[in-house]
Amino acid sequence: MRPKLYLAGPEVFLPDAIEYAATQRALCDRYGFQALHPLDNSLDLGSQDLETAMRIYRGDVQQIRDCDLVVANCNGFRGVCMDDGTAYELGFANALGRPSYGYIAEVMSQVARTIRDYPTAPHESGLHADREGYLVTDDFGTSINLMMECGMLDYGGRLVEGGFEACLRAVREDLDTGRLRLGA
Repeated sequence: MRPKLYLAGPEVFLPDAIEYAATQRALCDRYGFQALHPLDNSLDLGSQDLETAMRIYRGDVQQIRDCDLVVANCNGFRGVCMDDGTAYELGFANALGRPSYGYIAEVMSQVARTIRDYPTAPHESGLHADREGYLVTDDFGTSINLMMECGMLDYGGRLVEGGFEACLRAVREDLDTGRLRLGA
């Protein structure tokens, strides 16, 4: 059985998204996985309206229902936090009981990353406040939002430091060693 991986992430917005998806599919094949990529839905994006958006949503959700696990790019997208569509897909997969793995270039606390990469200033509370006035909290040892990272851990997955291939390697290793059991 070749486990089916849904590939979540903002790569669909790259100028060379089709070529990048082909590279991801080839890597999945090399590690013994079947890639389910959002671009596989073959949607005509000629019009950008709500009807098209609903077709994209339904296609992606069906792929998540059909997958064995989700692999997600958890790097910051247009800010410190991951792409919100990717976050939704991870949550949806968790609601279905699917394990998920994420990858991030650098594992460090989300608070440290926010202070380093986003405009903040010291606050009288001893914490930092961001430019919108929200306190930079949630220092629970997670590198991404605790709901995302704890959801990965709770369903047998994990966050991996490195890129897409490092994540595939971790999934393969976890399957081969019995750390991860699909359908259990």
